[in-house]
Amino acid sequence: MVDDQSDLLTGVCIDVYPEVESRVSEVPPEGALELPLPTIKLWECGRVLDFHFLGGTEDQKQSVRINAAKWTEYANLVMRFDQPIETSEFRVAFDQVGNWSTVGTDCLLRPAPQATMNIWNLSSILHEVGHAIGCIHEHSSPASAIQWNKPVVYQALAGPPNNWDQAKVDWNVFQKYDGNLTQFSAFDQASVMLYFFPASWTLNGVGTNNNDGLSNTDKAFINRCYPGCTVDFSKPEIATGGCTVTYGSQVFFNQYYGNSWLMNHPGVSFIEVQFNQPKQYGGVDIYRKAKLKMRHLTSMLWPAPGNSPIDIIVNGNKVKEDYSPPSGDYLNEEWDITNYMNDGSNVIRLNFREGATTNYWIQKLQVDCERILT
Repeated sequence: MVDDQSDLLTGVCIDVYPEVESRVSEVPPEGALELPLPTIKLWECGRVLDFHFLGGTEDQKQSVRINAAKWTEYANLVMRFDQPIETSEFRVAFDQVGNWSTVGTDCLLRPAPQATMNIWNLSSILHEVGHAIGCIHEHSSPASAIQWNKPVVYQALAGPPNNWDQAKVDWNVFQKYDGNLTQFSAFDQASVMLYFFPASWTLNGVGTNNNDGLSNTDKAFINRCYPGCTVDFSKPEIATGGCTVTYGSQVFFNQYYGNSWLMNHPGVSFIEVQFNQPKQYGGVDIYRKAKLKMRHLTSMLWPAPGNSPIDIIVNGNKVKEDYSPPSGDYLNEEWDITNYMNDGSNVIRLNFREGATTNYWIQKLQVDCERILT
């Protein structure tokens, strides 16, 4: 919580917007904290988002790794850290005064080596990464019901260190996002995307909290925006978005065949993916259909593919039985599993069948839910 009311906003977060913003109907005053968030700024579900650190101590970098990944427990986004600067969507600095982040896919408009995010206070990491994946400030939500005492707010922010005129206060504090261009939930007092505002700034004496963790609404809403799940098996450490992975005996990473995990013990090896996916949010459907997408192969018995049969099971339903990918090179396959999806907890299991004579290799598994955006 910020003690000095006049230092409130500079102590929390300043978000960066592109120099040319053609998707909004109004140009913000100089120094605005954030632009309205059109739906177009959301990332594609299942997107792999890479982080590159522009300096920082190991403690600072580890704090980003731990806190950023909390979003991916509920969102179908995969985050990888310590990646090359040229290909990273997020480039994180620690050496500037203030916390700020570019919003959503606007990160792609800032060329390397420019930073897309700065972390001044480690307590702000969860909030800033929320902006980077497309979240807006909660007080600017179309659903916000804060009863502002505008003269008090103008006076508080007119002095140092903010020194804001009324136009800047209007934009940063009072303006709400266009509901027709924005994904939003009911106003959430517990959201990590909410600033602390003192009770004296409101007409009814109801202020807001300084929240440092994901609220239940944050978790449900980010799942609504990024439904499904993704598992990246291309590295020694499995990376996940919106799910957890368990596996049985003789399932391990191997760098051959372009970096994959493999199953090696017929009749024993398995891979299981668990994820929670409601069908509705606020009484409205989240997705139209769901597809299971896999990138996998069977070992080559030159010149023919090997024999690596698996059962693909979704919530107890066999999508494929005794199936060996018909290729010794990576094969992208997909199956419609809409009718097999549960409203809530879901499980996908790959069982390595008895009788296999070659290894089974997998590089990626994704439940691609065709999201419905309002």
